[in-house]
Amino acid sequence: MQVKPIDDLTSHATGIEAIPALLKLLLLGNCEIERSEFRSADEVFAELDQENTR
Repeated sequence: MQVKPIDDLTSHATGIEAIPALLKLLLLGNCEIERSEFRSADEVFAELDQENTR
């Protein structure tokens, strides 16, 4: 077994905390897709283009 310094653990702590948040976002996104509550990428980019021309 390798012994690693505590700095290794603390440097990865942010990534470890972020994983549940990313999984929750994926789950929420999948639920919205199942309920057809989404817009196409073309619609989103068209709206962004309109906002940039204002």
